[in-house]
Amino acid sequence: MARIVEASGKSVAEATARGLAKFGITSEQASIEVIDHGRKGFLGLFGGTPVRVAVSQRVSVRARAEEIVGDLLRLMRLSYQLHVTEERNTLIIDIETAGSDGLLIGKGGNTLSALEYVANRMLQRGSKKSPKIILDVSGYKRRRGDFLKSKALSLAEQVKAANKEVTTEPMDAADRSIIHAVLKSDPAVQTRSVGQGPVKSIVVAPAKGGSKNKSSSRGGQRRRRRQPTRK
Repeated sequence: MARIVEASGKSVAEATARGLAKFGITSEQASIEVIDHGRKGFLGLFGGTPVRVAVSQRVSVRARAEEIVGDLLRLMRLSYQLHVTEERNTLIIDIETAGSDGLLIGKGGNTLSALEYVANRMLQRGSKKSPKIILDVSGYKRRRGDFLKSKALSLAEQVKAANKEVTTEPMDAADRSIIHAVLKSDPAVQTRSVGQGPVKSIVVAPAKGGSKNKSSSRGGQRRRRRQPTRK
């Protein structure tokens, strides 16, 4: 929603002061654009036109992000409360709804991910340097993150026990990044994303050269033991 008013006066200063008064803000909180410099009348008395300015209230990026998310939720006809946390060029917006959490999250978090994508695109229209918006619903993503970390560790143990790769169900980029990050520090397995588009699966496989090398080494030792001793 644009916060812009027009004001007029005998001078730019007078017109600006009137515009600021309508908002109840100072010049540091506003942007001023002169629309018409006006024209003095005959003998300074007749036929003149006033100076006109456009005064717009500067809105913080945080306020703009809240406004965008709020507008999207109102279009979905949801009652909500927003709780915003700022972290390193990131705005984490946790949404509380009146019994509509499941509808807003969607299957596997798909609806929430789509809403987050749209909100970020809208915020970036004003500036490419805008912070990233991360949306959550009543702590859903925190719980989802804990679940995915446990799942990643379980998959790794399954791969190491069977020495055979496994493939997950399709996931969005956020979920995949958690799986990749958790298993990155395990030298016995490796991960890769497969599929087309934004939703892909993850393949968790034995690390190249890991188990095979160990088996070859053991086999080599057995073969050396079987060789007869020369007399």
